Amino acid sequence: MKKFLLSLLIASLLTFFSLWGLYFFFTKDLPPPEEKLVPTIRLFYSDGTPLLVSRNIWIDLSDIPEKFVGILLTSEDEEFYKHPGFDLMGFLRALIIDIKTLSFSQGGSTITQQLARTLYLSMDKSIVRKLKEIFISFWLERTRTKDEILEMYINSVYMGNGIYGFQTASKLYFGKDLSDLSVPEMCVLVALIKSPENFNPLKDPETSRKRAKIVLDRLLTEKRISTQEYENYSAELSKLEFHTQQMNVDEELFWRVVREAQDLGFSLNELRYGYRVYLTLDKELQKKVYNTVEDDKTAFVGVKVKTGEIVAYRGVGLQYGTGWRQIGSAIKPLYYYYAVLKGRNPSDLLLDLPLKIGEWEPENFDKTFKGTVSLKEALVDSRNIPSVLLYSYLQPESVRSFITEVLKLRARYPDDLTASLGTVETAPEEVVKVYSAIFNGGVVLEPYIIDKIEDRNGKIIYRGYPKVLSVVPSFVRSPQEASEILKGILKEVVERGTGVRAKIPGKEIAGKTGTAEKNAWFIGGDDEYIFAVVKDGENLLGGRDCAPVWKEIVSSWEKFEGDLRYKRLDKPGISLIDDRTIEYLDYARLVELVNGSKLPVSVLVKILQLMDYNHQIEFLSKLNSVDPILSLEIWKKFLMEGG
Repeated sequence: MKKFLLSLLIASLLTFFSLWGLYFFFTKDLPPPEEKLVPTIRLFYSDGTPLLVSRNIWIDLSDIPEKFVGILLTSEDEEFYKHPGFDLMGFLRALIIDIKTLSFSQGGSTITQQLARTLYLSMDKSIVRKLKEIFISFWLERTRTKDEILEMYINSVYMGNGIYGFQTASKLYFGKDLSDLSVPEMCVLVALIKSPENFNPLKDPETSRKRAKIVLDRLLTEKRISTQEYENYSAELSKLEFHTQQMNVDEELFWRVVREAQDLGFSLNELRYGYRVYLTLDKELQKKVYNTVEDDKTAFVGVKVKTGEIVAYRGVGLQYGTGWRQIGSAIKPLYYYYAVLKGRNPSDLLLDLPLKIGEWEPENFDKTFKGTVSLKEALVDSRNIPSVLLYSYLQPESVRSFITEVLKLRARYPDDLTASLGTVETAPEEVVKVYSAIFNGGVVLEPYIIDKIEDRNGKIIYRGYPKVLSVVPSFVRSPQEASEILKGILKEVVERGTGVRAKIPGKEIAGKTGTAEKNAWFIGGDDEYIFAVVKDGENLLGGRDCAPVWKEIVSSWEKFEGDLRYKRLDKPGISLIDDRTIEYLDYARLVELVNGSKLPVSVLVKILQLMDYNHQIEFLSKLNSVDPILSLEIWKKFLMEGG
């Protein structure tokens, strides 16, 4: 018996000193918790004025409603004022489940443990981290009062969308102070703690309400509210609306900045500790964008053509991939630029006749056919059929290589000719990037939004600079000459083409519309700035729905001068007809158009005159297989006119 008691004493002493040693090891160099409280990432406009409201608004415990504290403790830690920092029984239950499942995923954390994790630990799930959490929690309980711990927790817990603390969350999600919230609103905030991004009221309000209902159920179970109150609060919760408008803008900007900072090597944890991030955004322009673009279905991005600095940013999406849309005819200037580089002239002629490419029958927007159009007119009027034929003439593989490898367009690119009409999916930021290269003479620059970063002591630890991704090489023409020629064509798009509603008196603007199945675009600018507007929805047109928005924003911005260096080229053109052009023509529809008096025979005779001998024979042969009489008539008239 004595040996047993002695062994028990020795084991107890060893356990005690081992635990004390671990406690000392884990806590001896910890900084005060006040130094670890999460400050905001402060964002500033390019002129140094603040851009975003604080994402960590402090509130004293004395100003926090008792009702809220009661809801919080009931949901998260009923024994908060009784335990020494951790709940031993809860920890053991969680540990047993973790060991059985080998998952280390169970919670069992008190408020003190959650605070310890927030301030001092990573989010990895392991036994070692859990032990550290317990020892640090015990240390916090020894060095701070319960009220101090609760106050720090309430002000530091992460609440989604880059914000911390319940007061800040109250401002974001409900537009009012914590002290003014109803019980259902308080339940929403408390429910967020478990998984603030998954239960995000801005992204998924219905899930947020369901999680809040669980908190409300707990209040009833613990007799914190009566049955009648529960029924009233449940009814109120089901109709609860969230305050989202202004902070949605901040949310997008916040994550755009964080994404770039992370690409630069700064972690989100680093940025939280008092860093000041100065952006390239122009305050005047950004506010005009905010005032003009109030819905969540319109995006606007503006960049400096010669540097890649983002001067305005709105509505693009929280994650890079979610901002991707089909770009419609906004793709056309990219391969028209390639055509001009390869020596093609604005006056070169393209066919504008019915096509049938497999099962695909592309159409012009106005459902008409002109027979032939110049390369310039095809782009100014955004005619689809000549554009498809130009894309084919340039060789689809070569065009795709130019767009993705030279212009560096990051996109989901279909492997067929529909890409010529913009079934390519990409982001607004990518579009202004490649348009900037066309406007600046062939230099592809990565758009960036961070001008500089200062640490909490005001020391500049990063300064932004232009990043060249690629330089367009010379082909038959230099990229500079090709840019000036293409800008001359795009200038006419705004003067008299599909982009005429973006025209600003007294300013020279080059631009292009784009219309896809579920969105529409207008991209335009001058030699200094390029801007893109994209609207999401059905039955939209780039010229009708986006160009006016573009004009409203840009026309009143003093820094936009509308200076454009361009070149009007009057060289005689040639016809761009190759084997695939002849192959893709829909000869049955050609016959229908002629028989229906919608296409004069004389137009086909003139087209025949543009072809070389081999293409003439092939064209007439294919037409003859559908309508021998029409084929013979065209051939006779061709010979009579000296063919």
